[in-house]
Amino acid sequence: MADFMKKVTKLALKSAAVCAGVAASAALLHKYVKIQSNCSECGPSEDDFDEDRNEDDTTKNVDEAANTASEEESDAIIVNDQIGRQITIKDQVKRVVSTSYITTSTCLALGVNDQLVGIEKKASSRSIYQKTDRDLLELPQVGCDVSLIAKTAPDVVFMMKENKNLIEDFEERHIKVIVVDPSSEKKYDAMVSLIAKVCGKQNNAKKLKNYYSTKKSKMNSLGTSNKHVYIASKESIYRPVTPSMFQSTILDMAHVKNAVASIKGVDYPTIALETLLTLNPDMVIMPRNASYSKDSIYNYEFFSSLDIVKNKKIYIMPEVVESWMDPVPSHILASLWLSYVLHPHDYTYGNYKKDVIDFYKEFYGFSLDETLITK
Repeated sequence: MADFMKKVTKLALKSAAVCAGVAASAALLHKYVKIQSNCSECGPSEDDFDEDRNEDDTTKNVDEAANTASEEESDAIIVNDQIGRQITIKDQVKRVVSTSYITTSTCLALGVNDQLVGIEKKASSRSIYQKTDRDLLELPQVGCDVSLIAKTAPDVVFMMKENKNLIEDFEERHIKVIVVDPSSEKKYDAMVSLIAKVCGKQNNAKKLKNYYSTKKSKMNSLGTSNKHVYIASKESIYRPVTPSMFQSTILDMAHVKNAVASIKGVDYPTIALETLLTLNPDMVIMPRNASYSKDSIYNYEFFSSLDIVKNKKIYIMPEVVESWMDPVPSHILASLWLSYVLHPHDYTYGNYKKDVIDFYKEFYGFSLDETLITK
């Protein structure tokens, strides 16, 4: 009897377990069907679509704003001036102030005339301005006077390195100032590129540089001279142009040697009479506005042993409407003149004269009176 009751109890427990399992399975099945039914009947609501559309519109607006900002940034001009300052100019440059004859002459050669709203002081003495664009002389002659410059409301100011102490004054007035330093041929070339980029005249800069390249090739074809040439300052025959100075570029392009090549790192040093006698240059070039004359050198008894005196080899640099010894676009004409002096049969006076006339016509837009061109 006991055994029979154990079997009955065991069978009852199994039946209960099976029923519990079936009930649990049914509950799970019901839940699954309900979930599937809800998904198929409801789907995404109209509100869901509206939310998606709003998100798309927002994304689009953000993208458009980002694109606009990107375009504005791409229109901005970012340059490094010649003392390493990075300058960002957001708008097109329409109003330019040039504080020096050097930058003004370069602006004229690049076709920046119409953008100039202020120039250096004493500009009326520059005959090249009268011939290029007489309206220039009607512009405010502001020089480096920050207060006067501010009144012209410039987009940008070009200023020489020598005046860099004024940078803070310009910045306090929120005036963009770009410092230039044309103290060597390489730096002058960089200055031309800098002014052209800021003023949107890159094509004109390319044309000027192509001209230089053509004329340098011509001078290269004339060969190298072994002559030692001494360029004196306007103040004294004892103050020469040294290799580190821009004016020595004139000699380099004409392929002659600087007679004071051993003196480095000093501009216009004062040398002793004995040093000049020891150098004994083959040629001396003096500026047209020198405070001394050729005769004062020829007639000075202590110079009688010099070859420049014996051979009458003192020359005055031509100055046709402007000085060719300054870092201005026409400086290459000084080298062409020297090439004519050194190679008069291969590069004649007629060739030289034509090059001078063509240069001013091409880059300054006026016809030069050929009687102004001297040998």
